[in-house]
Amino acid sequence: MKIASNAAKGLEYLHHKANPPVIYRDLKSSNILLDKEYNAKLSDFGLAKLGPMGDNSHVSSRVMGTYGYCAPEYQRTGQLSVKSDVYSFGVHEQILVAWAEPIFKETSRYSELADPLFNGDIPKRNCNQAVAIAAMCLQQDPTVRPSISDVVTALTFLWAESGKGFGSPVSPSLPVSSSDNEESHEENKITERERAVAEAIEWGSNSRTQNERLP
Repeated sequence: MKIASNAAKGLEYLHHKANPPVIYRDLKSSNILLDKEYNAKLSDFGLAKLGPMGDNSHVSSRVMGTYGYCAPEYQRTGQLSVKSDVYSFGVHEQILVAWAEPIFKETSRYSELADPLFNGDIPKRNCNQAVAIAAMCLQQDPTVRPSISDVVTALTFLWAESGKGFGSPVSPSLPVSSSDNEESHEENKITERERAVAEAIEWGSNSRTQNERLP
């Protein structure tokens, strides 16, 4: 969760803080570097491209990138947007999308998507929400994909929930002063929003799956 959250924050900076926005265009596991504490940083900006400005929703570009990670609409039309990066973020490895998509439709099989080294010892709810985030990032329609900011928010919550004691952003409970209480209240509000976004993404993914099952 820490690695995923850090990588998402890198994309968030490029999409929403850089001016003009930058489309990374080659997000894949081998372009995410880790230090000894598993802090993740994006590398290799050779395919990065300035994103759309003003009322434009996309830029046109020759299709480039790594097979299996490129968003379908970019492959079809050459129209590149920040949502193209969001799609790539949902991919874990080449051509795994075709393998994973059928599993997205069966909640009971979500654990099959986790690293086998976990031996199934993972929090079920957190696993479900992580899968839901990936599923929403991989929507065929780019307008339905979440923004990378929503992905950051959801992953921050999941990291806090699942990574306590391993570089988790959640602070331990300590006696606090009144000013600390105000700060703690603000942190609680942020955590509540993170939880709400994570649950909304999970609901969106589950709702899509149920609609696909309808005759």
